[in-house]
Amino acid sequence: MYIHGYYYNRLEEKISVYILIRGDRSEKVEIGGDGSGITFSDDPVEITSQVNDTFDHLLCSQASIRLLCKNYIKEFFSGSCRDAVVNIYRGTKCLFAGYIEPQTFSQGYNECEDEVELTCVDALSALQYSKYKNVGSPLVLYNKVKAEAQQRTFHDIVMDILNGVMDGIDILGGHDKPLYYDGSKYVAAEKDKQYSILQDISISELLFLGDEEDDVWTQEDVLTEILRYLNLHIRQDGLSLYLFSWETIRSGKSHQWHNLKGVDNLFIDPKILDITTSIVADCDTQISVAETYNQLKLTADVKEMENVVKSPLDSDALCNAFLGMQKYMTEYASDGEGKRAYNGFAELVGHGGTSYDAGSVVDWYVQVRKCQDWRFYGAKKKDLVKDLCQGSNQQDAVNYLGTVPGASMLLSVGSVKKTSGGQDNSLVSKISMTDYLVISVNGNGKDGESEFYPNDSDLLEAIPCAEYVGNEVGGVFSPSDGNTTNYIVISGKMVMNPLMRMTANYYDLKNKPWVSGIIGKPNEIYVWHNTVPSRNNGDGRYYTRRYWKTKSWRDEVVSDDAMDKKNDGGFIPFTGEGPQEFEFKYSAFGDSTDKLSKVGVIQCMLIIGDKCVVEKRPGQFLGSDKVAGTGNGQLSDYVWMKYKTREECSSDDEYYQQSFSVGFDPKIGDKIIGTEFSIQNNLRYTDSVDADGTAIPVRMTDKVHGAVKFIILGPVNSVWEEITRRHPTAFRHTKWSSNTKPILSHVSDILLEELEIKVVSDHGKVGSDGAENDLIYLSDTKEDFVNTKDDLEMKITTALTSEECKTLGVKNGISLSAPLNVVTELSLLGIYNRSNGELAKPEQHYVNDYWQEWHEPRVVMEQNLMDEHGNVSPFDLYRHPAIGKTFHVQGISYYLTSGTAQMTIREIF
Repeated sequence: MYIHGYYYNRLEEKISVYILIRGDRSEKVEIGGDGSGITFSDDPVEITSQVNDTFDHLLCSQASIRLLCKNYIKEFFSGSCRDAVVNIYRGTKCLFAGYIEPQTFSQGYNECEDEVELTCVDALSALQYSKYKNVGSPLVLYNKVKAEAQQRTFHDIVMDILNGVMDGIDILGGHDKPLYYDGSKYVAAEKDKQYSILQDISISELLFLGDEEDDVWTQEDVLTEILRYLNLHIRQDGLSLYLFSWETIRSGKSHQWHNLKGVDNLFIDPKILDITTSIVADCDTQISVAETYNQLKLTADVKEMENVVKSPLDSDALCNAFLGMQKYMTEYASDGEGKRAYNGFAELVGHGGTSYDAGSVVDWYVQVRKCQDWRFYGAKKKDLVKDLCQGSNQQDAVNYLGTVPGASMLLSVGSVKKTSGGQDNSLVSKISMTDYLVISVNGNGKDGESEFYPNDSDLLEAIPCAEYVGNEVGGVFSPSDGNTTNYIVISGKMVMNPLMRMTANYYDLKNKPWVSGIIGKPNEIYVWHNTVPSRNNGDGRYYTRRYWKTKSWRDEVVSDDAMDKKNDGGFIPFTGEGPQEFEFKYSAFGDSTDKLSKVGVIQCMLIIGDKCVVEKRPGQFLGSDKVAGTGNGQLSDYVWMKYKTREECSSDDEYYQQSFSVGFDPKIGDKIIGTEFSIQNNLRYTDSVDADGTAIPVRMTDKVHGAVKFIILGPVNSVWEEITRRHPTAFRHTKWSSNTKPILSHVSDILLEELEIKVVSDHGKVGSDGAENDLIYLSDTKEDFVNTKDDLEMKITTALTSEECKTLGVKNGISLSAPLNVVTELSLLGIYNRSNGELAKPEQHYVNDYWQEWHEPRVVMEQNLMDEHGNVSPFDLYRHPAIGKTFHVQGISYYLTSGTAQMTIREIF
C-alpha cells in the first residue's frame, strides 16, 4: 500500500508525508482524499532528536505521524522493521527517511475517527533490529556466514550496513544518498590519507559473529563500535548521512566534507548566530549544567584468540554421526607357540573363551563421530560423513577405512578385555572410549620399489585427507613489534599403527580343519607354529579377529562373514599389543647419538590470508631467510610465503611443497611403528612460551593476517634405512637403495589423539605477570574528589607492543579484536587526530577528547527557534549574548506544524 498526503504549516510551508508498505504501490491512498478515510490530525508531524549526550555515536531521530482514521488500517502494523518506509518532506527537502517502528502499532475503535500515532525510526535507529550480515533472516544461515567471514575494511563493513538500511528508503526515487566525512581522523599523516581511514583499517568479521548465533552483534552494535573506536559520530539528515567528530563541529571552521559514496563533495561554511528575540520562537528556554567527570575510565574488551582452528577432537565440537556405539570387532589371542597356546587358541575360536592363562578376548567398540567444522574425505574427495553415515550399518562406514589409503574419519574407540584362566569374573560397568582422528594407510607389508603400497600415485590421488571448513579465528597473527614472536603450536599424540597380521582369518579358523603341516588343500588350514609377533612373548602368539555387524546400533550384533573371510582390511584400532617395527638406532651413518628430531607422519597446509607455511628441506633457503633448512622441524625450518593456487603452480609438486609435516621425535631405541608418541616439541624453555608441540613462528615481518584455512593432505611417504628420509614433496619417496624400506607399507592406519592447534605468544620475553589484568585507559586527575565515568568500553581494541604491555602490566596476546593497518599490513598502533595533530592509540584519543569536554561544568541549553531563513543547522554555532557563551548543536527536534525547532546545544570549551 502507498499512502501519501500533504498539508501546509503556519509558515505556509508544504509538509508532505509518504508511506510505502512492503514496496507495494498497487493500492494508493491519499491522506485527506475523497473516500480515503484518513486525514491529518491537528498536529500531524514532528521529528524529535534521540541524542542523549555527546557520548552517543549514532545520533538518531524519531518521527511521529498523527492521523485520523475511520477504519482499521492493518497495514500500519509492521512485523519487521523495514516493512514500511516513511519519508517526510518540507517543500522539496527530505527531512526524515526511515521506517515505521515494528511491533508497536495499536488503534482504538471508540470514535468515528480514531487518532492513530505512527512512531517512526530513522535509518540509523533501524539498525538495532538487524543482525550483522542479516544473520537470522530467511535463507541467511549463521554457519554459512561464519564460514565465509574474512578480514574486511571498516569501509566495506560500514558501507554494507548503511547501503543495506538505506536501500529502498527513497520513496520518490531519483535522489542521491551521500555519506559525507569530515576527514578528522586518519591513519597516516599524508594529506592524501585524510579521508581514507575507513579503507585503511580492517578487522576480522569473526569478532561480530561470536561463538554461536545468539552472540551475533546487531548492525547497530557493529557501526557503534567502529565509530566509538575512531571517536566519530554519524547523523542522518533526510537522505544524507554525515560522519564527523565533535571537534570539527565545535571549531566552527569552514571545511570540505568528502562524499565516501561518490564524487560530489560538500563544502560547509558554518555561521555563528546570536540567540536573540528575532529568531527565538518563545520564552521557554531551559538551561542546565551537565554532569562533570574529572576522571574517565575506558575498559578495552580484548577478545583473545586461542585456537587457530577448532580441533576436530574438541569435545565441545564433536557430535555423533550414529546415535550409539556398537561392537565392531573381537580379538582372540593366545600368547606362545607350543601346545598349550595352540589348544588355548582352538578354545578361543571354537567357544569364545579358554582356560589358558595367556589367552585373551578383547571386544572392540566403535562409534563414528562428526565435527561440523571439518570435512573428512575418502577416494575422489568423497565426503565420508555425508555419504556413509545415514543412520544404519555403522560398520560399513568404519570398514571403508580399510579399502583406500588417505581416508579419514573421527572414531570413538573403546574395548573390554576378558581375562582367561577363570581368575576374574568382575563386571564391566562402563567402557572407556577415546576419540581419534583416523587416517587410513592399509600398507601391504612389501618393501620392493615396484611392490610396496601405497605408492606415490596412490597418495597423490587421496589428497586431501581432511579439511577444516569452519572459521574459528582470523585477524592479525603477526605481533605488533619486532621483539615479540607469536607461535602457532600443533600438539597432541600420534601413532603409526602396525599391520596386524593374523594366524588366519576367523572364518577359515572356524570352518576348516586345522592341520599341523602345510598341505595346501583348500578345505584345510595350517595353524601349528603359525604365530605372529607378540610384545609379551618372544615366541609370538596365535591371533585372529572376528568382525560384527548390525543394521541398527540398538540391535544385537551378528557375525560379519564377509569381513571374517578377509586376511586384512577393516579398521585396526591401536591395541598397544601389536608388533613394533623399525628401531631408531642412528641419526646418520656412523653416529649413534640422537640428532634426529622429527619423523614426519602427516603433511599439512596452513593458509592464513594470502600467506602459507612452507617447511624448508635440508640445506634450502627460502625468501629473504638466511638460515638453511635442517629437515628436523626446528623453528627456523618454517617460513611464511605468498600462497599460490594450484592454477598458479606448474605442477603438483610445486603446489604441495607449500606445506609442512607434523611428526614425532623418537629417542634412540624407540620403535617407529606401533608406539604412541607425542607430537614433536621444537620449543625450548628459552623461547619463553608456555606450550609444547610443533611451533611455527609468526613474526612482525611475516605480516600474517586474514582468514585461516587448514588442510591435512595425507600421510608422509617416508622411507627407512636405520634413519628416516623423505622427499620434499610429501607423497613422493626419496631415491631407493638395497636397504630402503617404505614405512607406510608397514602401517595400517595413523591415529591422532588430543589434537590441538593453538596460537600463543612469547610476550616479547618480558614475562606475562599481567595475565589476569584488564586493559584500562584512565585519564589523570589531581582533584581530591573524583567523579569517575566508568561505564565506557571498547570492543575493538588496539594492539600493544611488548614494551607497552610491560608498562601497562598486561600480557601481549593475540587478539581477534585488534584491527589491521591495511597500508603496512601490521597491527594498527595509532591514528592521527586532526584537531590536535597528535598520533596516539584511538583509546587514548577517546579518553583525552572526552576528558577535555567533561572535566569541567558545561552549560546545556534547550532553545526553541523559528525554523526559517537558515536559523537552524546542525553545523552552525549559537552564541548567547546574555551569558556570553557559544554553543554547538547536540540535537535538533523539528515541530513542523508550528515551523519551529527545539535546539539542544552544548557549551563550547
